[in-house]
Parts: sequence; structure tokens; C-alpha cells
Amino acid sequence: MKFRVKEPRMNRPTRFGVLVESILGQFGFRDDFLVESIRSRWASVVGELIATHSYPDRIFNGILFIAVDHSVYGGEISMMRDSILAKVRDVCSVPGLRDLRVVVRRDVFSGRSSSAKNGRSKR
Repeated sequence: MKFRVKEPRMNRPTRFGVLVESILGQFGFRDDFLVESIRSRWASVVGELIATHSYPDRIFNGILFIAVDHSVYGGEISMMRDSILAKVRDVCSVPGLRDLRVVVRRDVFSGRSSSAKNGRSKR
């Protein structure tokens, strides 16, 4: 058995969520995990209409980047900045989020038809 003397240890019982977060942080997946957590709850944070035209893209240096398909929705998200940040911190348990930036990315949304955005299939 090999003893790992210089590695940090937790000398007391620890919640599973804390362990997962520390492992994700060690491998550099923490921000990706947080973005997926936000994406799964995005419609409840911003509402159905805005959620069909936007999605959380990435987190970099405490800034959440939101991709939108049109500048109108980018302006709407910018006006809702404070409430979105508060909801993301509360609902998605994302500490340390400082700001929110909006990026217009029509290329990502171009493959989706308008009916697919609304959750309806073509007939």
C-alpha cells in the first residue's frame, strides 16, 4: 500500500456533494458541471420564451456567458441581469458568480428550426 503523505486530506466525515465538487475541481471540470446545472434549470430561471432563444454557454473567471440567437433577447437578459444572477445563485447553488455577459451566436441556433425551439415537431 502506498501512502500519499503530501496530498491534502479530509480528516472528518464529509458530505458527498463536497467530495464531488472537490474532485471536479481537481480535474478542471467544475465550471462545466456548473454550466450543465444551470442549463438544466434555465427555463425556470429566465422563463420559457427567453429560454428557447438563449442558453448558458460557459463560466470564465466568475462570469456567466449567455448565448442568444438575437440581440433583442440579449437586451432582455441584460435588463434582467441582477434577478438572473440572484436566481442562478439560489436555484442552481453557484457561489462566486460575479457577472453575466451576453453573446449573440446565431451560428449555434441556425441548425434548429423555429418549431424545434418551441418544443413542437413538424408534421
